[in-house]
Amino acid sequence: MARTPARALTAPLAAVVLLAAACAGNDSSAPAPAPVLAGGEIQLVDAPAASAGLTGDGRADDAAPAASTKPADTADPVDPAATTEPSAPTAAAAEAPAPAKWVQLSTNKASIGETVTDVTGFTLYRFAGDSAEPPTSKCTGECVKNWPPVLIQAGGRVFVDGMKTDDIGAIRRPDGGVQVTIGGWPAYRFTGDTVPGDLNGQGADNAWFAFAPDGKAIDPLIATVVVKAAPPDRTRTLTARKSKDGPIVVDDDGATIYRFDKDDTDPPASNCTGACAALWQPVVAQNGGKVKLDGIDGDRVWWLSRKDGTKQVTLDGSPLYRNVADKSTDTIIASAAAQGWTAAR
Repeated sequence: MARTPARALTAPLAAVVLLAAACAGNDSSAPAPAPVLAGGEIQLVDAPAASAGLTGDGRADDAAPAASTKPADTADPVDPAATTEPSAPTAAAAEAPAPAKWVQLSTNKASIGETVTDVTGFTLYRFAGDSAEPPTSKCTGECVKNWPPVLIQAGGRVFVDGMKTDDIGAIRRPDGGVQVTIGGWPAYRFTGDTVPGDLNGQGADNAWFAFAPDGKAIDPLIATVVVKAAPPDRTRTLTARKSKDGPIVVDDDGATIYRFDKDDTDPPASNCTGACAALWQPVVAQNGGKVKLDGIDGDRVWWLSRKDGTKQVTLDGSPLYRNVADKSTDTIIASAAAQGWTAAR
């Protein structure tokens, strides 16, 4: 992952000024001054979270996951019509996710065009019942059970990766939470998305649409014509690590590596095809050589030959993959287990 120094900027709407490392003069080793609040709700950083040495997904240590881990086919039905009026805080409103310490907004090349995701690669959506002028959320009460808002602690940092910082802001919700906005529109996740890159919320009830990077809604008439397999994840080294979510294996970028329960292990064979192959990259050794191992017994690692001529790495016979949309580090996407994806250990 590129580690780009953050540059100074002023956030629109409810935002803040971030003093960047550039203010330290020509001495690149000088520490950047602490961000200074300017009476707003968030701090904008024009760089990935990794540039600040951050790992994980931004959740507070005691925060709940940002979305339900229920499989999509068990998610409660969404009724946008029932959530078009602001409401006072209720027990249902308390089901909204705990605010994150920090948030990353990234672009992702999806089958319907370029979308916006959080750091873990989950698609972000906007609600037609909301407004951008002025920015207002009408998804409250029962609505947030299916469409959790992207919440951040007051004064928290929003890392902007591949988008214009001028399009990013924040609002105070009716329940008092601070919600991130894109192009003035409040941002949400969908609990029916269980794997990074999923687009199950696109066009739901003709009211929920994936964000384009400029804050516009992606046209609901756009459909996938050709599903292309994701390019391989070429890595030099596989490393065993202990994350806050448990033991994991990571690639050169620190991204968590997964195995697919539907694959064969004896002999090893990949059964991830079609739409699956568009979201999950096979892990292969960089330059076609052997992958180096750090903390992993070499007897556990082998490879299988793929139809495209590449050699996919296997662990205990299981072919290994990386999710194409997930940009987090040291994090396990727990909800992916519902679709048969388990972190390699």
